[in-house]
Amino acid sequence: MSMKLRASIVLSLCALFSPIAIANVSAATPTSYYNDCGYPEYKPQSLTEYCADAGTGVTKIKWSSWTNTKATGTGSYYVNQCNPNCADGKLIWAKVRVVLSSPKITHGKRYLMTVSVSTINGKTLPGESKSSITTWVTDYWMG
Repeated sequence: MSMKLRASIVLSLCALFSPIAIANVSAATPTSYYNDCGYPEYKPQSLTEYCADAGTGVTKIKWSSWTNTKATGTGSYYVNQCNPNCADGKLIWAKVRVVLSSPKITHGKRYLMTVSVSTINGKTLPGESKSSITTWVTDYWMG
């Protein structure tokens, strides 16, 4: 068999099997989720800090990246001022950057457990005394 024919066969086989190899690598890489009040979510449009009253969270999230170890996006952070009470309280809003991190396997799935929220403009977050950043951890048992 000539060298040109061998090279042609090798290149053809490489071209044939490389998409399969890429697909298998992608399939073998598990997806990370966010635990949103007991429901596994992939790239959720909103995050809730307190599941009982949903008084603090982030909505309208646009994810710029999502990997198995970290997710980054922007959205609108809100806090219910609960004045005169939580049912009639006023929501205060801020544009924020959201980072999910600290992957953990729980209930057979990988979850990004830590949520960090920071203002885009560097001003104090609503509901915080002097900080432009807040962090919370989702519950392990709910996954």
